[in-house]
Amino acid sequence: MHPTKRRILDHLKRRGKGTIDELARDMALSRATVRQHLMALERDGLVMAREERGPSRRPRYVFYLGAAGHDAYPKRYGQLALLLLEEVGKLEAQELEGLSAAQKRGLVLARALESMARTALISTQGMGLGQRVRLVTRLLQEQGGLAEWRRVEDGFEIIDYNCVFQRVAESYQEVCQWHVQLLARLLGCAVRCLEYQSQGANACRFVVQASSPGPQQEVST
Repeated sequence: MHPTKRRILDHLKRRGKGTIDELARDMALSRATVRQHLMALERDGLVMAREERGPSRRPRYVFYLGAAGHDAYPKRYGQLALLLLEEVGKLEAQELEGLSAAQKRGLVLARALESMARTALISTQGMGLGQRVRLVTRLLQEQGGLAEWRRVEDGFEIIDYNCVFQRVAESYQEVCQWHVQLLARLLGCAVRCLEYQSQGANACRFVVQASSPGPQQEVST
């Protein structure tokens, strides 16, 4: 894909939508260049357009990612399936007795969390919180490619614009809670999610509360 087309997709993925004027301004491109690439992306089904009224009440076209555009970003469904299957294979029959379907899913996800955390925690030993936030953000970038972090009043915010498990999370919210718990385990701080892509938000926004204790960062042996 042409680098400018990818930049436009990334911009729309982060912002949710944009006009030709907004894209040209934010990306330091000419309107003609932006229009040309948008037409090609729309033709390929990656971008869609709708007419809206702007602040002046004049109609304008707003562009946003279509389903194919979102699918152009990495997903890790296979990785999740392999991880869960591995943990399911370790379960004993008596561990599942009397559990509801939701409780069984929770048990498997909890085991998967510990398995992932055990490996990743080795890399975070001895790090300060800021260093751990940067490392975890980099790990998210390696998985999905559109994560970033920033300082906020009570700690840090990690923003993930590409949920790599979105389709699964839309059906099973336990996956979202599992993700929050995994981040808390890796960061050693309380983490809460303000917005979820699985619930229609443009990004998953995780607040890392520096003053709040979280799960211990001990590595199991």
